[in-house]
Amino acid sequence: MNNVDFINDAYTEDGMRLPMVHFKAKVKDTCVVFVHGMCQTIIDNYFAIVCGNLLSRSNIGFIYAHNRGYSIENDILMKDGTYTRCGCMYEIFEDCILDIDLAISKAKELGYKSIILMGHSYGCNKVIYYYYKKHPEILGMILASAPDMVGLHLLRQKDYKKLIKEAKNNIDRGEDNKLLSNIIEDYMYMSSKTYYNWYKKNSNLDNLPVMGYSNNWEQFASIDVPILTFSGSLETDNYLHLDILKDKAIRCKSFKHKIIDNADHFYHNKEDEISNLVLEWIKAKNNK
Repeated sequence: MNNVDFINDAYTEDGMRLPMVHFKAKVKDTCVVFVHGMCQTIIDNYFAIVCGNLLSRSNIGFIYAHNRGYSIENDILMKDGTYTRCGCMYEIFEDCILDIDLAISKAKELGYKSIILMGHSYGCNKVIYYYYKKHPEILGMILASAPDMVGLHLLRQKDYKKLIKEAKNNIDRGEDNKLLSNIIEDYMYMSSKTYYNWYKKNSNLDNLPVMGYSNNWEQFASIDVPILTFSGSLETDNYLHLDILKDKAIRCKSFKHKIIDNADHFYHNKEDEISNLVLEWIKAKNNK
């Protein structure tokens, strides 16, 4: 694909190299910056690749950027030539600001005038937190499969109280990176620092509490740019309360939401449909 560049020379403010894929636009007007979800990489989300290609052909740039939580565990190259162990099992949620800063700055360096932030799954929580903390000048926000991360975890993790106590005890002993004694949600181990950072009471991650385990809507309620959000009808209940999101987006004057029929969490066989949904939403905004 001659419309694609791989960017391998981008470093965060704290020195992490985070690769990106850039789907180029001939006219450097609008660029979508895509933030992936838990444990993902720039080759996992096929729907993002389809979306990037379609937008590129329509003169809208698309940057699919790695963040430090890519893969479950990895050693990330630092600017000084050393490596730092990170990945999903070691990342700290608030560090997403550094990662999104990098992606936006790269888009601007490439010449794009306007930015749209797009998150998928856990990436939505990061985009929301980023906007709340930085309030950047962006055209809008796209939230694909936005989750109540904390509510879903409390539902799934039956030994939550034991693990949160274990994590805090390890941190108090200076063993932040010690892995917890039980697997998290049946598929991964997690460091004590990450588990406590994500799932302690009133964590910054708890910013879409649709399942009613908290009332931490302050971050989401701060969004005052247009929002497009969608989820697949085959997803779990946690992802389907888009009506609640609409009610809680009290500063957003333009809120569009849609449930995609017969679509799963990664929109298999629905890539074209959601890509066209995104494209038409951007075109409508740009034509105003």
